[in-house]
Amino acid sequence: MSNIIKKSLSVVLILTMLFSAFAINSSAALVEEEYPLMPCWSVISGVGTSFSISGLVATASVSLSSKYSTSLYIKIELQKEKSTGYETIETWTKSGTGTYLGLEETRLINIFADYRIKVTCTAGGETHVTYDYP
Repeated sequence: MSNIIKKSLSVVLILTMLFSAFAINSSAALVEEEYPLMPCWSVISGVGTSFSISGLVATASVSLSSKYSTSLYIKIELQKEKSTGYETIETWTKSGTGTYLGLEETRLINIFADYRIKVTCTAGGETHVTYDYP
């Protein structure tokens, strides 16, 4: 008799753990969808970055669009990883007026080092800084 009770109690405990795990996953998904992360830009419509390394050539491209015609500015900093952090080894800039500005640059690099780009985009008085890795 006690063997049947032990088995029944084990099955009940296993089912309880399974249902609680499903409940936690479903509530976490609801919270994630409830509060999406959205940038609060009033002038910038979008920023697109791309950074790739192919052989000895690093290619960085950035596109900046605004909601209305204004002054636009893009700065790309190619940074190389050092033991103390990242160090800027090349900087490219472009500015203009309108609703769209794009910049693409390439540079020869050392394939044994790690790189990233730091992108600073300004539209009107609004600035957005982002990092991109290959």
